[in-house]
Amino acid sequence: MDCGIMTPKEGHPMYLKVTKQQNGRINLALVHGYRDPDTKKVRQRVVENFGYVDEYEHLYEDPIAHFKAVAKERTAKALEEKRERELPLGTISLDEALEVGEDALKLLGNIPLSSIYHELGMHHFFNNRQRSLKMDYSLNDVMQLLVYTRLLSPGSKRHSFAQKDKLAGTYRCDAYDVYRALDYFDRFHKELLLHLHEQVTARYQRRTNVVFYDVTNFYFEIDQEDDLRKKGMCKHNTRKPLVQMGLLLDEEAIPITYQLFEGNIHDSQTLMPILQETRQAYGLGRIITVADKGINSGDNIAFLMVKGDGFIFSQKIRGADRELQAYVLDRTGYRATRGAVKHSDAFMDAQDENTSPVFYMKSRLYPQTFWVTHHDDKKRKIPLDVRQIVCYNDLYAQRQKHKRAEVLDKAEKIIAHPRAYNKKDVKGALRYIKDIEYDPLTGECIETKKKPYLDLDKIKEDEKYDGYYVIITSEMDMPPLEVVQAYHGLWEIEHSFRITKTDLETRPVEVSLEQRIRAHFLTCYVALLILRLICKRLNNQYSPEEVIRSLRQYQACHIIDNHYRATYYDEILEDLGNVLKLKLDRKYLTVGGLRKLVGASKRKF
Repeated sequence: MDCGIMTPKEGHPMYLKVTKQQNGRINLALVHGYRDPDTKKVRQRVVENFGYVDEYEHLYEDPIAHFKAVAKERTAKALEEKRERELPLGTISLDEALEVGEDALKLLGNIPLSSIYHELGMHHFFNNRQRSLKMDYSLNDVMQLLVYTRLLSPGSKRHSFAQKDKLAGTYRCDAYDVYRALDYFDRFHKELLLHLHEQVTARYQRRTNVVFYDVTNFYFEIDQEDDLRKKGMCKHNTRKPLVQMGLLLDEEAIPITYQLFEGNIHDSQTLMPILQETRQAYGLGRIITVADKGINSGDNIAFLMVKGDGFIFSQKIRGADRELQAYVLDRTGYRATRGAVKHSDAFMDAQDENTSPVFYMKSRLYPQTFWVTHHDDKKRKIPLDVRQIVCYNDLYAQRQKHKRAEVLDKAEKIIAHPRAYNKKDVKGALRYIKDIEYDPLTGECIETKKKPYLDLDKIKEDEKYDGYYVIITSEMDMPPLEVVQAYHGLWEIEHSFRITKTDLETRPVEVSLEQRIRAHFLTCYVALLILRLICKRLNNQYSPEEVIRSLRQYQACHIIDNHYRATYYDEILEDLGNVLKLKLDRKYLTVGGLRKLVGASKRKF
């Protein structure tokens, strides 16, 4: 039987229920009173059972009064939480007009980025180094600003600063501070790269038994060279000064480090410097370097083998010795294999063994001869035992035929109107054109009595090798299929370069001082690293491009006063919220709610 019941009052969802049991003891319970939506009657739900009064008589003079106070306190807290969740928007007039330059959007994509940034301890890194520096702005805030905007809204440093107030959170700096901070970023960049490697190794158990290496270049909209920006072989077919970037990835395509080189340095000359600088400092141990044919040189192979390391390199077929060419074209020994093997421009993305393409493979141990530079700077031929693996894939053959058809189409246009094309525009097509000359200085076509024509013999010679590629390796005990699969992992580094150039818009580089150029590439590298780690946290279910797209669409629109409404949410953001333990699904947010969400991305670290 009930000894006494406090009737639920308006605004008091919880109350103390006092019930006398048949055994005479009095029970206390915290009860929530609510109205049944169907019957419209008041019903009760027990929130917490406190137990019997006599169990508390030694603790409280009046247990019932004590727990009534508890009920009141709990009610007040619940009402306060309810008020925080309710947004009193007030009156909105339909006659209210937009102001010129008004931007009602708030970028929220930096919140999950902030979680990875702070997980890597970058705030500690910069705060520790800033203690000895006299400055009135935050290096950490500038780095965050540049990294987040590189992923969410890439552009110049001025553009990044203009996005400062659109990002969720506060960033303590002005426009001039952004440029000043670049000088410090360059000063600390080697320390930062090592710090990031150590953090990734500790938190993500980085694997570096196999590393992937490649080089790309970035051109600048200038004509005059300097100490860093030099004219060289450009992948974009321009004679503008370049900067070379060598990038090292681990087995899971997570960046390890990078290094910038002068634009006139050949790709093959970049491997030794980056490995010499990082191998010992980063504690890599024995590594197997996987790289494309541009890195394949006798000096690099000798360097790796002397260090006790290994290599998996692509080998040129056209231009190779006749013995290797004959071995490639000899149909004996090839075995059909189906496996999860990718190639940057030939293989499908299929991972299933039943749907992935069939390719043919054979291998042999062979004493291959390499040109190696000796101590007297003279090159000499030396034989080194390597495993040669030859593969053929019909999809790759089709791709090569398609590319050649495009080149031949261009060649025919050049033959028809040779003076309409400059030498820099005909580079690839010249391979298949006979009797055509261009001025080496001006690039203009030189008129001669000879008439240009297609080199059919050259076309026929190249067609013989469509679909074939050769891999050489030092790893005699590694099964050939594993070697091939490791080699095809190179598409990840090519993918990273493509992301850097397109989605992150690394160029144009809107700074001119060398130390600031270096700092610019550092911020782009950090952005790429954070992006790759997010993909890893999501178990690589989504591509980096898909993640970037979701983060850029994750925005909120200002409604009135300090109230915002989120405008986008998808399965990627849902998964990110779950793995990072962030409430990214809030439809309505206050300025205070945004501040709490940003704080939650930092609190654990």
